[in-house]
Parts: sequence; C-alpha cells; structure tokens
Amino acid sequence: MSAVEKHVPEKWACMYIKRWLSMPVLLKSGQLQPKQGKGTPQGGVISPLLANLFLHYALDAWLEKTNLTVKFARYADDAIIHCRSKAHAEWALKRVNERMLGCGLELHKDKTKLVYCKDYRRKENYPIVKFDFLGYFFQPRTSKSKKDGKLFLGFDCAISISSKKRILAKLREFNITYLTFKSIVGIAQNLNPYIRGWVNYFGKFRGYEMNSVFQILRRRLVFWARKRYKRYRRNLNKAYKWLDRVRMQFPNLFYHWQIGLSS
Repeated sequence: MSAVEKHVPEKWACMYIKRWLSMPVLLKSGQLQPKQGKGTPQGGVISPLLANLFLHYALDAWLEKTNLTVKFARYADDAIIHCRSKAHAEWALKRVNERMLGCGLELHKDKTKLVYCKDYRRKENYPIVKFDFLGYFFQPRTSKSKKDGKLFLGFDCAISISSKKRILAKLREFNITYLTFKSIVGIAQNLNPYIRGWVNYFGKFRGYEMNSVFQILRRRLVFWARKRYKRYRRNLNKAYKWLDRVRMQFPNLFYHWQIGLSS
C-alpha cells in the first residue's frame, strides 16, 4: 500500500484497493471464507499490476540503487541477473536473497540457480550452462556468423521443451481428427489464430525448432482426412499426398505454411 499511495493520490482509490486486498472469498456454497495467507488474491483483476508495482521497489529500484555492477531483466516474478564472474554472481544472489526475505518474499529454491553462459569466448566448464526464461530455452548453440558465414558456438535461445508440450496439449484439446468441418478450410480458420500467436512469439528466434510441433499437426490433419474421406481410409500414403497437394494449391491456408515452416 505504501507503493500504491506513492502513485495514487486519490484517497478513495487507495481505500478500495486496501479493502479489496483484505476481502473474504465467496465459496460455491455461498459461505464467506476469511482471507488466508498474504499478498494479492490469486486471479484478481489487478493482482499482476500490484505485484509488478511491489517488485519494482522490492527488486528493480533496489538493484539500480545498490548494485550498479549488475544488469538485469525481469518479467512479472521471473528475473535474470547478469554478472561478470562466479564470485560476483554468488555475491549478488546472496544480496538478492536477503533483500527478498526483508520484503516478505522468498526465492524459488528449484528455479533459482547460477548459470554459466558458455560460448566461444567463455570456454570454462561449469555444471549448469542452460536455463528457461519466458518459454524460451537458453543454452550453448552452434550459430552461423553473419559476416563470414562460419560456424561458432554462441549462447542462444529457442522454444523450450515445456512450451512445446503446452502447444501439443492444446492441439490434443482441439481433437482435430474428430472435427466435423466439411473441408480443411474450416480447420485452418479455427486453428490459425492460435498458430499465428505461437509463431509470432516462439518463431522470433530459431523458428525452425517449432517444426516438430507442426509435424504432429500435419499427422493430425492426415488422420482427419482419412476419417472425412472414404478414399483415404485405407491408404495412408494417399492421405499424405492429398495434404501435400492442398499445400501446393493453397500455400496461405495455414499461417505456418505462409512463412515456410514445416507442413
């Protein structure tokens, strides 16, 4: 509330936010349950905003004021702090842990770790050289130089395995094989908003890493065709050839076809 009052001069607004933070929960039975625990209500409309405001002062402003030697990136409650050496990182981690405890927060024991960003310049050996951040997986990867075309070891990102699993879970949820559209056009119209979102986010870096996801989508579309058209029910190869013909005739039907990712 101290942070809210710093930015919200209207007393009536602060009063309502304070009441909202301490309000009871209405259960399905109609019974009111007093608030349990601390913090903002889970699923609350402005909980993310208040959490960001709190963390701005608990972490961001504090780092900028007291630790000028580090650079950092934070999104909601996920953060990366860049340090110059292992000793520097251990010192920063200790200070951040003390700061979080002082603010009533706690670092996640399993997710908090020191990572060595190994590449062609940093060649030492450390046990942990990769991490997840915002759905991307960062690790040493072979890259091609834009200047001379030669390969080198860089530290780069691509869609993470957990993100691929979430996309595949969404595809299973669609149950494509049993969709009742009269043609594949209906499936494309139904799926394209999701495909566009996945590609626009995860396709920014090493988009070809998403090809394994779209190969599974291709298989689901073939199964749908075998169920929809009698002539393909007993011939898997003909069903695949049919889908290839559809892509040649309508290359813009699916969003990932438009940008040249795997069918």
